Amino acid sequence: MSEQEYCNSDDTFGVRLVNHVDDAVLPVGVHDFADAIGRCMLVDKTMFIADVLDCDASVVVCCRPEGFGKSMNLSTLRAFLERPAVGRADQRLFANAQIWDADGGRYRDEYACYPVISLDFSGAARLGAAIADVVRDALSGECARLLALLEAPDLARDKVRHIERVARGVASADEVDSVLGVLIELLEMACDEQVVLLVDGYDAAWSRRASARDASDADPAGLFDRVLFDAIATARDSLRLTCLMGECPGPAEAALSSRGCSYCLSTPLSTWCDRWFGFSDAEVQALLNHAGREEYLDDAREWLEGYRFGRAYCSSPERVIGFLDRGCTAPVRADLYGYADCLNRVVAGWNLDRLSVLFDLLEAHGCAEVPLCLGTAEPDVSPDDGMWTALYLSGFLTTDMTEEPEHGDRLRVLRLPNKELRQVLRLVIVEWFECAAEDIRDVDAFRDGLCRGNEDTVRRALSRILGDAGIGETDPDKPLPYHLLLRGLCFGLPGYANPASRRKCGAGRWDIQIFPTSAVFDVADTIGMLDERPLITINLMYDPDVDALGLELLAVQSLLDIERDGIDEIRVPRPGVGRMRWGFGFDGQRVSVVCQRL
Repeated sequence: MSEQEYCNSDDTFGVRLVNHVDDAVLPVGVHDFADAIGRCMLVDKTMFIADVLDCDASVVVCCRPEGFGKSMNLSTLRAFLERPAVGRADQRLFANAQIWDADGGRYRDEYACYPVISLDFSGAARLGAAIADVVRDALSGECARLLALLEAPDLARDKVRHIERVARGVASADEVDSVLGVLIELLEMACDEQVVLLVDGYDAAWSRRASARDASDADPAGLFDRVLFDAIATARDSLRLTCLMGECPGPAEAALSSRGCSYCLSTPLSTWCDRWFGFSDAEVQALLNHAGREEYLDDAREWLEGYRFGRAYCSSPERVIGFLDRGCTAPVRADLYGYADCLNRVVAGWNLDRLSVLFDLLEAHGCAEVPLCLGTAEPDVSPDDGMWTALYLSGFLTTDMTEEPEHGDRLRVLRLPNKELRQVLRLVIVEWFECAAEDIRDVDAFRDGLCRGNEDTVRRALSRILGDAGIGETDPDKPLPYHLLLRGLCFGLPGYANPASRRKCGAGRWDIQIFPTSAVFDVADTIGMLDERPLITINLMYDPDVDALGLELLAVQSLLDIERDGIDEIRVPRPGVGRMRWGFGFDGQRVSVVCQRL
């Protein structure tokens, strides 16, 4: 039984699949509940509605990484609460869902009762669009959609015309900024009912993936404050509830706190709503059973599960649906390029300290112990701490230490959730080191020479890469940069696993081992793969004060230390054949190389 399966037992949470047709398909690329329920097979997450309706706070903020069902949950909330513009609501929409009969059916009293304003700003994050354009388009579209509800004769005509100008796209910037408050006011009067405000991507202005400033050089954070949070604060009792979805909690916390608005926050550390984002082990099993693929549960666990939100372990719904849509086959490079590009953007360039920890994450049980800075104001946050928090909020890392979420300075152990993310990080590291050389053929030559025991090829290629990467220029008196360079270049060796280092086992340990493997990621990993692949052990020594002869002796001594210290005195794992030892000597400008094949 997996850890996720143990923590998410059916005794605690029911599992239900819902659909309205016999030939339901997977909701590939579908994020709207009302659209999906008529043609897709869905995992029932409708009890999210109960949690939101039972919440004492007037504003609910839910933060999860991309791909964990934020948009679907928000659309489910809208489908349940929104009153139709014409006619009566179809009660069959939720007839088979858990929310309909929950707690004696009391939630039905609020079914289809409220005018709903639904704003989607997530396009700014996904597409890198200008914030001002996304905000204007979202408000314009919603004003146009809701005009049919504003036909009551006693509404102020100047305010209705305000809505009409925004809907037609001819309003001034000031009119766009203030239209949300006017729309809430008019809807409450026209419908004689409180309004529900739903916002997807409220944190788009703060996202790393969104441009910092739009075409008009406006401050995107200030724009959201004026358009969104000012309207929420002003509306107060006119709103039945406000639900904000995003990845970063800080912007909403800061804006709402400064305006004195009560709110309930759900982050990946929180226990509130922890089960309504992501698929539990039992839910993945139910989907596999429905597809007749129940034998692939172990593969789904290995590749996709491992995230922890609050008390619950889960998998990304988007990735699980993709896994099923591919016929339950493991992802290949083409499936992970988007993930890899996003990881590159979040890291936003690497330095040696970051690189060392990222390498460590790929080790067995690898982790990074850092604080998660999720609060509204973290004045002492270092750039590296901010990067680890961004990786956590973006879903590239997770933690099992979810207790005491309010303590932002507490060190938490972050880890890679699953095999899929391990492969993404591996792809990114391979790309980084291929880009470190001006000519990628030097990297190919280094790897090929390393596998074949060709000293001259390795020395010439490595000498050129050292010059291209500028290794040693910023920290000339330490061997760490050279160790990290050698280890990074060994990622992606055809037919070999990720390089392992024991640098942290003690002072002066600079050895690296690369083990042969038959478990290649995809066919690209077999290009250049040799039939007979030895266990490769690398050691290095560094001395900036040696002459040319001394440099050669450094390489020889580092090679001899492999045998003296018994570094490779292990049984060579299959499919490996024999051993190959490499000694490297560095003096800050040059490199010497020596190889021994056993």
